[in-house]
Amino acid sequence: EATKALLSPAERKAAEDKKKGKKPAPVQGKPATGSKLSSWQQQGSKQDWISLTRFLEKEGLMPTVTFSFSKKKCEEIAECLRSLDLNTAAERNLVQSFTIQTVARLSPKDQCLPQVIKTVDMVKRGIGVHHGGLLPILKEMVEILFSRGLVKILFATETFAMGVNMPARSVVFNALRKHDGVQFRE
Repeated sequence: EATKALLSPAERKAAEDKKKGKKPAPVQGKPATGSKLSSWQQQGSKQDWISLTRFLEKEGLMPTVTFSFSKKKCEEIAECLRSLDLNTAAERNLVQSFTIQTVARLSPKDQCLPQVIKTVDMVKRGIGVHHGGLLPILKEMVEILFSRGLVKILFATETFAMGVNMPARSVVFNALRKHDGVQFRE
């Protein structure tokens, strides 16, 4: 059902035709088999991500981990959700007091880093990012808030999956291939 919500009308028709045993017509704008990226990965717009997030919220499928195998893409997608607030006022207060305690452990100079300010702002709204480019204390803060159900949607690279047992109700992958510096791999 969630996958269906992400398909374009032409892709939905092709899926219905396939169910009925009809040979599906080529879907315009969809890459041929073997292409590196699907149209969703190439063109996932801000509205697509907002719609997906609202769908997950409405269906009770949060907390959700969204795996994106690019640090930059994790940041970009989270930025698409800047207008959303997934936490209640009480949850925002809990997050606020926890982030104040966490950030206080940093030096005054580090407390003003753009990465720190941006991460704190996002987690207050129930949105988190977790990747190797974050300061370790911020990764730990996001992990703790996610485990407490205060981060509702987390955009993470595969490093989040390494040895972490988190209470996700659903998982989304925005890609199944990753560039390892030399080539793409599954």
